[in-house]
Amino acid sequence: MDRVQVGDLTVSVTDVGRGPPVLLLHGLACGRRMWTHQIRALKERFRVIAYDQRGHGETDAPAAATSYSAGHLARDLVGVLDAFKIERAAVVGFSLGGGPALALAASKPERVSRLVLADVGAGADDPVKIEAMARRWGDLIRRGDTDELVCEMLRSELFKWYARRNTRRRDHMAALIRATPIDGLCFTLSEVLAKRKSLFRAAGVLQSIRVPTLVMVGEYDYVCSKASRLLAATIPDASLKVIAQSGHMVPLEQPAAFNAALLEFLNAAVM
Repeated sequence: MDRVQVGDLTVSVTDVGRGPPVLLLHGLACGRRMWTHQIRALKERFRVIAYDQRGHGETDAPAAATSYSAGHLARDLVGVLDAFKIERAAVVGFSLGGGPALALAASKPERVSRLVLADVGAGADDPVKIEAMARRWGDLIRRGDTDELVCEMLRSELFKWYARRNTRRRDHMAALIRATPIDGLCFTLSEVLAKRKSLFRAAGVLQSIRVPTLVMVGEYDYVCSKASRLLAATIPDASLKVIAQSGHMVPLEQPAAFNAALLEFLNAAVM
């Protein structure tokens, strides 16, 4: 594990392997620990960089709401690339990580060789519902009811398919959630998730992306199904891969299928 300074933020990073750089951006309450299967599959051919986003894992979790926003996450991504002196990388954004990945591809396409958007845009077709969920989880955090918060998150469409597979996976997901700093989770919910712009109102941005793009979504990821099809249909040079027998947490639920699709897409750029 490395630690790099990005502005006032100390960021925890895993940096392994050699070859073309691939940067992995995790989802809400997951941290870089969610990428174990992908790091193992990629590191023989690629330099793999996975970092804990602001407020997650072992990266700093500022104690003020004003230190969190979609803009903060996007600037952190650029800062990590700069810290490692990486001019251009393939960027894989899962769920929450899709926001900064899209922002980089739209604003600085010269820094993105390939873009992967996995299970991105949860609730974009029903923003009121996702905002209500974020507020409800935030209320549980402020009340200090961590056990109920974890149980409710595990029952949500985001995590339930993975958590219901068996006790080991439920415990694993619960551990990832509990490892997320309380301030980080609270303010990511209130300042990022609850305030993000719906993808259905961002057609101009999506149409402007000129980076080869792979959109992946779980067969049973109902909160991202419509958004994923929108991404694939609107981003030029984008393709859609539906991963069978999976809900929202595709990299953890079906790692073999996810990795196969990811490697095929990334290898096409280096062959």
